[in-house]
Amino acid sequence: MEDIMEMITVLLIVVGLCVVLPIMIVWITNKRKKEELEKKSEILMTLLEKKTDMDPTEVLKTLDMSEKKKKTVKQELLERLMGGCILSLIGLVLLITHLCNFIFFGTKTNGIIFGGVMIAVGIAMLVYYFVGKKMLKKEIDAEEKQLTEQ
Repeated sequence: MEDIMEMITVLLIVVGLCVVLPIMIVWITNKRKKEELEKKSEILMTLLEKKTDMDPTEVLKTLDMSEKKKKTVKQELLERLMGGCILSLIGLVLLITHLCNFIFFGTKTNGIIFGGVMIAVGIAMLVYYFVGKKMLKKEIDAEEKQLTEQ
């Protein structure tokens, strides 16, 4: 009975992290973007109603000024590289400590599962970096050229 409860607990954690969490992140991000777009369009409509002689493109440029700077493709790839390295190292440490009988998560199998998941995510991020670097080489070069011209 305890084995079944452990398996159900691990299954719920994995489903929660691998299915529910990404869906919630995408939903929240899309909701925020939609609200921001609605707010900008509402401001634009009120400005155009009050002052008909305004140029809509100028108003849109002013509204488009965001608080945070957008990251370049290279910066995003480097963040993936750093995250992949960190997660892989943490997962490796968890695996090594649990294989040497230093137990943090209750049982040896839980530590091995957590370590394995972290290594898998870290390796996925590293693969994303190397494949993205190869596929997005033209975009990275264009962004670097554009930044040097400014």
